[in-house]
Amino acid sequence: MDLEKYRMLFVDETADHLAEMSRALAAVERGDEDASDERAIDTLFRMAHSIKGMAASLDYDAVSTLAHRLEDWLEPARSSGTIPDDGVQLVYEIIGALENMVAVVGAEAVPSARNDLIARLAGEAPPDPAPDENTPDGIAPAGTAQLASEVAAPPLSRSVRVRAEAVDRFLAAVGELMQRHAQLESLHRASPFWEFRREFGEEIDGMERAIRELRRRALDIRTTPVRRVFERLPRLASELAHSLGKRVRVDLVGEEVEADRAVLDHLDDPLLHLLRNAVDHGIEAPHVREASGKPAVGTIRLESARVGSSIHLRIQDDGAGIDAEKVRRRAVESGLLPQLVAEDLPLERIGELLFEPGMSTREEVSEVSGRGVGLDAVKSKIEALGGTISLSTNDDGGMTFDIDLPSMVALQRVLILQLSGERVALPAARVEAVLEVSEGTIERVGDEAFFMWKDEPIPLLDLGERVQLPSAGPRHKGNVVLTEARGFRMGLHVDRAIADYEVFVREVPSALAALRPLAGVANLPDGVPVFLLEPGALVEDFV
Repeated sequence: MDLEKYRMLFVDETADHLAEMSRALAAVERGDEDASDERAIDTLFRMAHSIKGMAASLDYDAVSTLAHRLEDWLEPARSSGTIPDDGVQLVYEIIGALENMVAVVGAEAVPSARNDLIARLAGEAPPDPAPDENTPDGIAPAGTAQLASEVAAPPLSRSVRVRAEAVDRFLAAVGELMQRHAQLESLHRASPFWEFRREFGEEIDGMERAIRELRRRALDIRTTPVRRVFERLPRLASELAHSLGKRVRVDLVGEEVEADRAVLDHLDDPLLHLLRNAVDHGIEAPHVREASGKPAVGTIRLESARVGSSIHLRIQDDGAGIDAEKVRRRAVESGLLPQLVAEDLPLERIGELLFEPGMSTREEVSEVSGRGVGLDAVKSKIEALGGTISLSTNDDGGMTFDIDLPSMVALQRVLILQLSGERVALPAARVEAVLEVSEGTIERVGDEAFFMWKDEPIPLLDLGERVQLPSAGPRHKGNVVLTEARGFRMGLHVDRAIADYEVFVREVPSALAALRPLAGVANLPDGVPVFLLEPGALVEDFV
């Protein structure tokens, strides 16, 4: 039997089972009223049994042995209906180890046995884990919370597995069909024959209805619940908290909200970073929390909701929050702000400083995380998806991160701009207003320019110069597109704002992928391709 063709099927199916185990174990740990421990433990047992059988049939001995020992260990728990607290942590570690092993199988390597975990399941002192010589580059062996968290999130369970490339090609074909329809409609409006126009128009209307339905069905193929990125976070938070001597629970809300797979695939790292920040730096040790009147167990709440055509994510903890004075001091020490500016900085702007590169309130460097360390990378990834992120301090002293993202990146509403005879696009969701600003209202100091809007000085940048399409002379006329990038509002001077369209956005060709401002390519109704620009990358050297 050719086992190779079953390898990826094993990887997909096992990832689904492990995701189900993570959800069941999180329910046991939280003590959910609507999910009995007996049912959750039975789910854990069944999933371990299935993984054991699949791995054994394909000769993945390390996987089948660990799953088998876990199955044996869970048998008494099925009878008693409970898992002790230290047992919950052990099962979390085993799930993480199995995820790593499956990732190794997916990389066409042979996973090593985890004799340390097998010994712990048997109640014995674990031996020192042997180095995993078969681990491929980029995949760390399981065993610690940090290493387990580096494994890619498992795919969502679905009835029919379709390659992402096939879906993208299908959506590209739908986009071309929409473009052809728009061209046909333009020809119809230009027809001089009234009777022909009427009959032809009826057919075009019917075609448009069919295309809209096809588009809706096509977009459904790309969507998946945010459970895809949420489901493993409680386990990773528990593992990390345990290693730091802390206790934490993660509450998930809105897991059923659906979004584009392309969006969710890029959320793993940002959400993991925010979660690790909350556990390591936000949530206090149990004795510290109890001394301040808080429960010993910290709470991290992850929420998702659909808001119009966007998806809103919120990551909230009840930890220590932001020390505003420490942030001000560090901003001055690192040269981000002068002393006088830092002293007068309002509280709502304090959080924005933590997104600056290298900004941290940690007294010592942590191997896990630190408020501000890497938050600039999180912000860049969110903005690259056409989204925004902000943070604030809760009334109870904790932190809240709010993330807004387009629920569908393949289909976006964009604003078309004209620059020196060329057309470019900006995500309409990132545009606050389109203004007419006369030269007399612009203040210029050297190479910098500002204008006043609602009593606020707004930096003005020439978008043409930013994309190397400078005009023949100064732009004394035109429009200013008001947008926000990296927490700062600014104006982009353009020749003209033409119109907004709903378009299918494709990836930038590989030859141009290194150009950071380019976020995608789309075809306008007249068939002309335009580049979609990412505002954050356009102005990163300015802010």
